[in-house]
Amino acid sequence: MLKMPGYHIGDSWYYVEGSCCHCFYLCCPDTQPRHTCWDIAHATSTDLRTWTLHGIVLHAQADNWENGCLSTGSVLFYAGQYWMAFTGRWNDEVVRIGIAFSPDLYVWTKAPQSPVSAPDAAQYAMKGRGLRPFCHWRDPYLFCHDGAAWMLTAATSKTAPADACGAVSVSRSSDMLHWQILPPVTIEPVVQELECPQIVPLDGGYVLLFSAFADLFSAQVQARAAGKLRQTSYYMVSDQLLGPYRFAEDYTLLPDDCPDPDQRLQYANRLVQKDNRWYLMGTVWSDAGDYLSDQTEVAFDPVQKRLIRK
Repeated sequence: MLKMPGYHIGDSWYYVEGSCCHCFYLCCPDTQPRHTCWDIAHATSTDLRTWTLHGIVLHAQADNWENGCLSTGSVLFYAGQYWMAFTGRWNDEVVRIGIAFSPDLYVWTKAPQSPVSAPDAAQYAMKGRGLRPFCHWRDPYLFCHDGAAWMLTAATSKTAPADACGAVSVSRSSDMLHWQILPPVTIEPVVQELECPQIVPLDGGYVLLFSAFADLFSAQVQARAAGKLRQTSYYMVSDQLLGPYRFAEDYTLLPDDCPDPDQRLQYANRLVQKDNRWYLMGTVWSDAGDYLSDQTEVAFDPVQKRLIRK
């Protein structure tokens, strides 16, 4: 498990290279409220359990578009170097995405062109249409496809029902600095926000992992779930990269009976591939001290089209 003494820990994202897993995560002094002044820190591990801390690699700036708080991102190797997309203040009037670059995953420089992405009012709602009415354009997830760099972000649909208006935006770039915003991923409308969206190909299908609070699901889903929903991660499945995705009503993707009761609310999980195996890893907020979880191994059942814990 990863802890950072003296600090709150927020969302995390991962980049595996060879035997080493690089973890990047939000942190702030535990004398400050969570979610108000995050920086981004770095740690490494070879077993996903024991971590070497390398300290803060990106500091938030208060006098620019970041507005004193960095938020969730991801890392990609593209065009000969490493890139990190990250969010500025997650609940700003207009939420935007920045880019940093690195030669080695240890030293990072923010690109002066940042921010490089903001919501496109022609395709996405500029404000949340559900319980949280601020701007949703955050948690970029980077991946390569057909020779280009692609980015997903949590966004808001202009057309879905208000209680299921969560969307996943799609953007494409050839240089990481200029992004063409495309129509959203086609998803079943079930929730008001899909935080930390991640799409991974698994055994001939695609899994769209996301996180959400129980009260943000649509009335229809809440009725079907009969009290099983909680603050954690969920997923959708599809046969195609950009959908259509169908909600997998798998309410116990993560254990519901953890020895640590805080861990049943483990959030902002990512699917991490290491040594040809897949793991779920995420954040546990606890008054006893926040931490990033040890791995939970999962696999995709192509017949039932669901993730299973191993």
